[in-house]
Amino acid sequence: AVQVSVQLIGKGKEDFLVHHNVVYTITAGGLIKVDNDVSFNHTDIPLARLGVRMLLSSDFSEFKYYGRGPMENYADRKEGSYIGIWQSSVAAQLTPYEKPMECGNHEDVRWAQLSNNASTLRVSAASQLLQVSALPYKDEDLRPVEYRIDLPKPSSTVLVIAAKTLGVGSWGCGPKPLEQYIPLSTPQQFSYTL
Repeated sequence: AVQVSVQLIGKGKEDFLVHHNVVYTITAGGLIKVDNDVSFNHTDIPLARLGVRMLLSSDFSEFKYYGRGPMENYADRKEGSYIGIWQSSVAAQLTPYEKPMECGNHEDVRWAQLSNNASTLRVSAASQLLQVSALPYKDEDLRPVEYRIDLPKPSSTVLVIAAKTLGVGSWGCGPKPLEQYIPLSTPQQFSYTL
């Protein structure tokens, strides 16, 4: 096996810092174990998500996973979603809200895979269950679009692997999520295998 260590620093507003240390352990058989250790200089900042995002070729258009589904679900909206093996196109994972926004999260994921005609990329939980989404757009692609009809042609498949994701609550038209469903910028470790 070969190990590659990476130290990343993210800078946000008002001197907010994220320290992300990643160790990739690559085996001769083609498995890559990814160990993430994330810390922050302030531990009381609410986060939308704590995880990693991969931009893949848009031909990785088939999504299959073992977790909660088949509809999107979040930490505070998952009890009505069954645990099972679910399959769809990546395009079908985009919840058809009239105003496009972040969507498609799946909780308690054991493994997920994206496929094209020739290859499959599989993500397996290692240290804890994961939250996973696979969409044809990045969040920043969706943000400026007012209506679904105005969405641009997708240029990639966006795979998100997260340890924590903000609950939904009804913040848009009511109360914010309950405190236990708001991830804070506290140190986190999570692992997965590719």
